[in-house]
Amino acid sequence: MDFSFKEFDYRVDLDRQRELFKDAFPEVSEASVDSYNWLLQSFPGDKAHSYEYSAHLNNEMVGFYAAIPYRYKIQTKVTNIGMVCGVMTSSKHRGKGIFTKLGAYSLNDLKEHVSFTTGFPIRKEVIPGHLKVGWKIAFELPLYIKFLKLDSLLKSKFRNLSFLTPFANSILYVYNKFLNKKLKHHKYSIIIHDNIPDYKKMDLFESKWHTENQISLIRDERFLKWRYNRPKTTYKFVIVEKENEICGFCSFRKIIKEGVPSYGIMDLRVHEEDNVALNLIYQTIEEEAKKENVEAILLMISKLYASKYKLIKNRFIKSPFKFQLIINNLRKDYPDSFLSDESNWHLMWVDSDDL
Repeated sequence: MDFSFKEFDYRVDLDRQRELFKDAFPEVSEASVDSYNWLLQSFPGDKAHSYEYSAHLNNEMVGFYAAIPYRYKIQTKVTNIGMVCGVMTSSKHRGKGIFTKLGAYSLNDLKEHVSFTTGFPIRKEVIPGHLKVGWKIAFELPLYIKFLKLDSLLKSKFRNLSFLTPFANSILYVYNKFLNKKLKHHKYSIIIHDNIPDYKKMDLFESKWHTENQISLIRDERFLKWRYNRPKTTYKFVIVEKENEICGFCSFRKIIKEGVPSYGIMDLRVHEEDNVALNLIYQTIEEEAKKENVEAILLMISKLYASKYKLIKNRFIKSPFKFQLIINNLRKDYPDSFLSDESNWHLMWVDSDDL
């Protein structure tokens, strides 16, 4: 079969792209034009725009590949990278090399625009196709879960054991209560907001954050307003302050994961000297979760930061599910060893297109 590849023109082919999306991701309920426009046509910046490519067989669109120009502060240098997302192939034509060929075509163009590309796949079956065109697996990003109740989990996954729900919840309650020591740190104030209340204070927080990390996503006001404007989605923000300056930040939203009403933590950061404030953030989110009948708290994070952020001590468990950071070092501006070093990164869902 003769497949053709080209830069995607949403003005001509958007309807076909949306149909392909529904075919490739039937589990995703939100496939509207609004969601496409937000992700790929509204990224902030004077010259910023997404890079999009498509594969065709005769008149049929059979593949799509896209990257968003995220900016990172890498040591002292601002670098444009391509966060690859929305990669898909038609279910009718899988196994015919479309994924690999479209990837090679897209990456050949992307190297003219970005230093390297990142991706966060969770599906094992896509990894071989990525590796064939130069991607490398950097490290794992496990999904950590903290259960507050077990009603929905037992009902959806262990229906035959659902009669044990009251007993299981009692054990979980005692376990959480025993280890959940209420902490008070009078030098910190902590408040949940429906919007980010003060971008000037956030800029100061971000400036210090960049000095503490080798590689860090640039979250300026324009980026934050875009990232938290996903259609039909609302977020909450936990702000921790010390001496009237932000020293800790967390964003999260309510989701349904495997039938369980959950909070997905999008971004969680504290300055190094304020690590103790993490306990206040965990407590605040848990209290909010109980108000909304949320039964679990989820976050994607590296094993290194799971240790630094004391997840196990705070009753999170490492689930069987894991994402992976994959990188295609297109221009070799930075050594592979530097980019694949887990200690150089602080990655969460905010670095992807997810959540």
